[in-house]
Amino acid sequence: MRIINIGILAHVDAGKTTVTEGLLYKSGVINKIGRVDNGTTITDSMELERNRGITIRASTVSFNYNGTKVNIIDTPGHMDFIAEVERTLRVLDGAVLVISAKEGIQVQAKIIFNTLVKLNIPTLIFINKVDRKGVCLNDIYTQIQEKLTYNLVIMQSVSIKDEGDFELTNIKDDKVIQDKISEQLLNINDNLAEKYINGYYITGKEYYNVFLNEINNCNFYPVFHGSALKNIGIDELLFAITSYLPIRNDNAVDNLSAYIYKIDRDEESRKLTYLRIFSGNIKIREDVSINGTEEILKIKNLESVVNGGIVKVDQVDSGDIAIISNANSLKIGDFIGEKYNGVLDIKIAQPALRASIKPCDPSKRSKLIGALFELTEEDPFLDCEINGDTEEIILKLFGNIQMEVIESLLKNRYKIDAKFGELKTIYKERPKRNSKAVIHIEVPPNPYWASIGLSIEPLPIGSGLLYETKVSYGYLNNSFQHAVKDAVEKACKEGLYGWEVTDLKVTFDYGLYYSPVSTPSDFRNLTPYVFWETLRKSGTEILEPYLKYTVQVPNDFCGRVMGDLGKMRASIADIVAKGEETTLTGKIPVDTSKSYQAELLSYSNGKGIFLTEPCGYDIYDGEPIINNMKSNDSNKEGLRYLFQKQGEN
Repeated sequence: MRIINIGILAHVDAGKTTVTEGLLYKSGVINKIGRVDNGTTITDSMELERNRGITIRASTVSFNYNGTKVNIIDTPGHMDFIAEVERTLRVLDGAVLVISAKEGIQVQAKIIFNTLVKLNIPTLIFINKVDRKGVCLNDIYTQIQEKLTYNLVIMQSVSIKDEGDFELTNIKDDKVIQDKISEQLLNINDNLAEKYINGYYITGKEYYNVFLNEINNCNFYPVFHGSALKNIGIDELLFAITSYLPIRNDNAVDNLSAYIYKIDRDEESRKLTYLRIFSGNIKIREDVSINGTEEILKIKNLESVVNGGIVKVDQVDSGDIAIISNANSLKIGDFIGEKYNGVLDIKIAQPALRASIKPCDPSKRSKLIGALFELTEEDPFLDCEINGDTEEIILKLFGNIQMEVIESLLKNRYKIDAKFGELKTIYKERPKRNSKAVIHIEVPPNPYWASIGLSIEPLPIGSGLLYETKVSYGYLNNSFQHAVKDAVEKACKEGLYGWEVTDLKVTFDYGLYYSPVSTPSDFRNLTPYVFWETLRKSGTEILEPYLKYTVQVPNDFCGRVMGDLGKMRASIADIVAKGEETTLTGKIPVDTSKSYQAELLSYSNGKGIFLTEPCGYDIYDGEPIINNMKSNDSNKEGLRYLFQKQGEN
């Protein structure tokens, strides 16, 4: 059977979970469509999701239709859970982007679509809630063209009658739509256009094959319409999913390659590891290797998603989703078997905030730490750490909603009442100038049997860390080289002010060892000292996270908003007045705007809208912010002493 893995993606409240319910109903998996408001949907299975009426964790479910097994991954729509979306995108063959006909293109939809384009994931667009009052589809088409892509292909004509009543005419019954699509194909496909210009007859099959190829190549984005809540338009979407979207796996390759995209826990606290198999297969009681390690894993429990549920199986084949339980050493991002190069390392957004957390009952601290490390397995971006000096427990976060969800998870799953501290901004450091440093072997106070020289070069903002070695592998073998590289990556976690160091090139340009006494650990232990000395010579500047913002307010409040933006150190790129409303756009620091949505709603009587999306880091021009939540102050004192003595010698 043909197997395809698709993601249902959208901004929050666009109706993607209801679309998923409609697909499950039309394919015969369920006999009644669940309601998000009532907490009766299949994919929102967590109690917290049902209570809040939002998707928090990506959920995988499947159905069979038209000779195809479709694995659907229903993803969260709120920006606080964008990490779930990021992990999901790595395993998809195709996607359905759901857009609300009433609200139009919102922030999350734009971010997701841009990422789908970068990953070349074929995508269908479903305009939902066409039955809502005040819908203007031409405005939605214009928004799609201006904010997403000009290459949209309207697959249906929509006749809106009275309020809440509309009629769809599909492509097979509408000659106007057929001619329009043929014209679009001629405009973007040179071979087809050349044949047409030269007067050759083009068959319907030729048009159709080009149509499928252009969808596969992400040059065509078919647009469908409907009302998922009323189960209208779902049949057409179901046909498109199983007929238009391609498969992304190589059945010709027998060697196993499976990627871990999700870790969850069931009601019995079993660790469930979800894998997308790109080639080969996994069998029960089989020994498999974990890529990049020497570890061999025996498959003791094997399950898969089948017709709306999870069932025990003996084998899961290429293209499908496998679930392994109680494989404690596996983590998100691992490969079983060979590595599949089609999985790209994408970064939609990084947490820009952090907060301390503590149990309400101090005797449950150890239990809390264990629970948080389990949650970090499920969401690595949480990056749970414990400050060695203050003993504070720190989590990285996207926002307040995520913080509330973690509190609820701890209470409901682990029976721990916990409380977060203030939500604070995560800053970063970047070197100011080129610099070099060398620490030599047998020159006091260097206690290690190694000589290391490093150089640092600042890179453009957003470049991350680039590492290069100029020391010959013929002289210094792999184990020594890897020790230096790993130590540099770890040393970058803390700069001169305690923040992560980023946007730099580090070059390992000098190394010396004594055989047989020198070991890789000598190089690993000495590297941080050399790195920090190099950084001290360079100096660092603080970077802070920024957001792109859109503020929409009645004209009466425009002056107040502009004053607020000035106080928050925001830039204003554009101001557009249209009718009784003004829209302002620009960039704003995360730190100054954390609570502005609530403030704006309050003074504008609920009429103001403040929308944001991450746009990376930029230079902070205030006084340096010292990160006193780090634990290496004592080590730094030791480094200063070491460097001082090094200079004297």
